Amino acid sequence: MTNTMNATAIARNYRKIVKSATDADILTATVWYVEAESIAREISDDVEIGASVIAAFSPRQRWSKNVEHARDYMHGFNPRTLGNNLRMAHAALNSGFDALNGLKTNAFARAISGDDNAVVIDVWMMRAAGFETDSPNKSQYAMASEAVRRIAREKDISPRVAQALIWILIRGEAY
Repeated sequence: MTNTMNATAIARNYRKIVKSATDADILTATVWYVEAESIAREISDDVEIGASVIAAFSPRQRWSKNVEHARDYMHGFNPRTLGNNLRMAHAALNSGFDALNGLKTNAFARAISGDDNAVVIDVWMMRAAGFETDSPNKSQYAMASEAVRRIAREKDISPRVAQALIWILIRGEAY
């Protein structure tokens, strides 16, 4: 299937998912990143640093554990987590977004910090798109991001809200 995937096909897959959204789902998606931004501001005076530290702990973590690790880290503790996540958090503390080289973690930090145009493509977004892989390459990431932007325009919502909506609907829960 991945050989025939393009932004149009991915948007079609995302559209089918979004079609089932209730008003409550849309509200949840609308506030998800706003609440995440609030957490970033809570853990750091610099929202970019707070968001980047949170994003650094996101690979292969549930949101609640991700936040717990970021809070612990910002209070001087080294949480028990993947070594690379901890290294990214150390770098994020000094360099913010620039420390996050991964497409997903960088976009996640930007979305958390308030960038309405940031689109996060993770394992759940890849599955929703219809890819046979959970880890996008650069072109797959770009196609999926463009598809999310199409859905956002159709629904008259921001790309980060459209991404959150698809994620919530495919994952089955907000957190």
